Order: sequence, then structure tokens, then C-alpha cells
Amino acid sequence: MPFALRLALGAFIFFSTFTIAGTQTALGLALVLWLFFALRRKAPAPRRTTLDIPLLLFIAVTFAAALLSDKRLASFVSLKNYSLMTVIYAIGSLLATRRMALWQFMALLVSGTGVAAYGIAIYLLGKGSGTLGRTPGPFSNAMTFGGMLLILCSLFIAVAAGAGIARKLRWAAVGAAIVTFTALFFSFTRSSWVGAVVSVVLILAFLRRKWLAPFAAALVIFVLLLPAQYRARVESIWNLKHMTNVHRLELLKGSVGIIRDHPVIGVGTMDLADVYRRYMPPGAVQVFGHMHNIFLQIAVQTGFAGLAAFCWLLFSFFRLMARNLKLDLPPPERAWVVGSIGALAGFIVNGLFEWNFGDAEVVTLLYIVLGSNIAFQRMFRPAAAVDRAESVFAYTPPIG
Repeated sequence: MPFALRLALGAFIFFSTFTIAGTQTALGLALVLWLFFALRRKAPAPRRTTLDIPLLLFIAVTFAAALLSDKRLASFVSLKNYSLMTVIYAIGSLLATRRMALWQFMALLVSGTGVAAYGIAIYLLGKGSGTLGRTPGPFSNAMTFGGMLLILCSLFIAVAAGAGIARKLRWAAVGAAIVTFTALFFSFTRSSWVGAVVSVVLILAFLRRKWLAPFAAALVIFVLLLPAQYRARVESIWNLKHMTNVHRLELLKGSVGIIRDHPVIGVGTMDLADVYRRYMPPGAVQVFGHMHNIFLQIAVQTGFAGLAAFCWLLFSFFRLMARNLKLDLPPPERAWVVGSIGALAGFIVNGLFEWNFGDAEVVTLLYIVLGSNIAFQRMFRPAAAVDRAESVFAYTPPIG
């Protein structure tokens, strides 16, 4: 593969943990170079994948919802984030060898650990926000930072816990996991905390089942030993009278009203503040532009048609990873796939309280994880299962 294309792809992956401007610039350059070299048969063309139909259906439904919306222009403008789904195909097609996969992991490890360390420094220097000093890292808010760290933590802890991992790689992953988990705690993003716990439980269930009981015990002891103000933040997760929980319950009630009046194709994919004002429950004063829940958001914007397509899409993501676990994967790749399952599960749990599917920084990192799983499926599936018509170009990436 041409060096310029590999460099652009590497820059995109490295930037993905801390700068959306750098990420999208590098992605744009990588896509242009990919097209140029693919036409010259020096790079692979996009390949068909098991995600094609679910992705196309979801995009088609959201496009229809935007077309039928009262605010058509605003709805179409908001669809720009879905262009980031090209990341899945870029990574899935261009991640051609195990060496490239290792470099991808190391790029995420170095940049992710550095960003996490930066976030910790913000907290220790008292530069965070609120009474707890929530650290947003390099982003505008702590929720985006927490969502990013959740995915990175999942990948790092899976590699750290995986069997058969080379010692140097394992210790690098252990160090990265410790730093990113510490930064995640200091983000004080409760939804990401819960998502991380779910992710770790799944990862340990796959890789180190005997560690589940010690993990649960350590988690309880950790919470009990926290200073009062930090423990109160944890306890607020299930406190229905906590202000932000009250707001989310109000959003739920408002969403039910919107969905009842627009059940099939929703109200459109624009900002929802004006719509929510008309459906706010009595006593609610806080207006939001989104529903703080990925399923409610999709249902409000695109109706039950969009919600069904979205659920199928998420199921397809899990199915892709589950099928990869049936392949004869080397230890690092198997650990990565398990970490991917944990990351996706944690992302969905996080999304029960945040609109993280609409957060470009977070979803870009998720698409990198998905793309790498597509690449592994191509690299390690039996030769007899290869679809000869998967590419219009005669390009066979090396394995090794």
C-alpha cells in the first residue's frame, strides 16, 4: 500500500482520540488518497461487508425522515455526521496486515494514554469544572471525554487480560488501562462509569472468568472508601431525585408524547429543542436539543421505522464481532475483538443516558473499532469462504 495513504490513515487514527479537526482533516485526506490509489489499482476498493444492508437501511430511513420533516433543511444538515460511517469501510479495507493492525493499536495506545494523562493533569491542577473539578480532557465537555475513554479502556483492558499476549504488549496495555481508567473516574461522567463496568464484566467473562468475583469485590470496596463528595456522585446514579435524573425522566415523558404523535417516521433529524418545548411535561423548565438517550432520540427523530433499523444495525455490529470470535484468531486480535464487544456494550449503556451516537468524536472511535473487526474477518477467515466478487479490483492484501 502506498506510503502516503498509510501515513494519512495513521494520522487519522492517532488524532481520533483528541482532536476532531485533525481527525476529520486526516480522514478527508485518507479518503481522497484511497480513491486515487484504488483507481490506479495500488490500493483495495471498498469491499462488501455484513454491515452493508443494515447501514444502508438505517441511512435510507433517516434520509426519509429528513425529507418528510417540517424542518427539512436543518434535518439534512444534521445528517452530516453519518458520513463518518465511511470510517468503517476505510479501516475495514485498508487495514491489510497484522503489522498494520498492531500499529493501529499502538497509535491508539500512545495517543489515548497521552490524552488521558492530560485529562488527569487538568483535574490535579484544579482546572476542571464544577465542585468536583470534572475534567473534559481536550474536549469541550466531560461527557465526550468520558465516552472516548470508555472505548479506549475497553480495548486496553482486554489486551491486558488476554491470554498469550506478548509481555511488552501486555504491560503497555496495563499501563494504558490504568491511566485511562483514572482519567475516566476524574471525568465524573456517571453514564460512562456504568458503561465501563458493564464492559469490564463482559471482557472478564470472555477472557478471565475467575476474575469476576475479585473485580466485583474491589469495585464495592473502592466505592465505600471514596471521600464523601465522590461517593455521593456514585450514589446519584440511582437517585431519582437528583437534578439530572429528574431532567432525563422529563425527557422520557416528553419523548413519549412526541412518538405518540409521530410514530412511523418521526419528526426529522434536526435539533429537537423547539419540538420538545411543545411536549414538555408540567413543571419542566430545562429545554434540551436531544433526548439524552440514543433509543429515544432515534425514535423521536425517525419513528419506529428508524428505531427498528437502528436496533438491527446494533445487532449487526455484535454479530460481526461474535463471528470473529469463531475464527482462528491469534491472541492479540482475539483480545481486541473481545475488547470491541465490551466497548460496544459500554457504548450502548452509556447511550441510555447520553446522545453519544450523535457525538462525532465518540462515534468516530467506535467506527474505527468496527472497521478493524471487518479487517480481521477478511484477514483470518478460511480461504474457501472468500467471496471472489468482493472487489472490482484485482488486489489481494498480504497477511503477515
